[in-house]
Amino acid sequence: MRKPFIAANWKMHKNVAESVDFVNKIKDKLPDPNKVEVGIAPQAFSLYSMKQAAGKSGLKIIAQNAAAEYNGPFTGELSLRGLHDLGTDYVMLGHIERRRLFGENNEAVNKKVAAALQMGITPIICTDETMVQKEVNGEIHYVFQQLMSVLHGISLDQIRNVVISYEPSWAVGVGQHANVALAEEGCRTIRRTIADNYTYEIADKIRILYGGSVNPDNIKDLMAKPDIDGVLIGRASLDVDNFLKMVNYLGPESKKKK
Repeated sequence: MRKPFIAANWKMHKNVAESVDFVNKIKDKLPDPNKVEVGIAPQAFSLYSMKQAAGKSGLKIIAQNAAAEYNGPFTGELSLRGLHDLGTDYVMLGHIERRRLFGENNEAVNKKVAAALQMGITPIICTDETMVQKEVNGEIHYVFQQLMSVLHGISLDQIRNVVISYEPSWAVGVGQHANVALAEEGCRTIRRTIADNYTYEIADKIRILYGGSVNPDNIKDLMAKPDIDGVLIGRASLDVDNFLKMVNYLGPESKKKK
């Protein structure tokens, strides 16, 4: 079974004090980490303080981005080596806003993914709906070309250690209800793409998240779909009550044992 993963992307919201206060309000109300994994991606300057505040709660503190280089003359970049020293488990790479606003392309994201895996940090690879038709064993499959470009050179052993987030451009940041059927179709297509290019066994084990207008009203419907293993939540994650409703979408059965 693939463990559900509920992750928040705070983008450029919340200062250190606000971030730590948020963690303190939720850390004792999270689901059992053996049943549901929960993470938050804050601004970089809050990573250390939030990790300290989270303690042994099981809450994962996620980096929003990182450079492909481990050190050197790269003013303003975030080092994967530094994130590793901090104890960071996950780093988001290739987010649609990084592509749109900062010009990141597939080659740049590919280098970051390879560097993160080499450093032992799990990349959460964000991809959108760019698809092409490809013939596989005499059948026409739809393939996520962007994703496969980002995974270029990633080995069978390495691919087991990635998380993929499907973030269609029609749903990111629009604040509308997510189309659950289209979300499942996209995640299913990603899984089939992984199966075609790696193995079905690997595709069955990789967690695929959906990101785009996720909120307390639609999270249960999204998480009920067989190929959606989690969600990457934007603006709806900024409110404590909303966030707790979403991470505890399973109800009492996901609670930690006293």
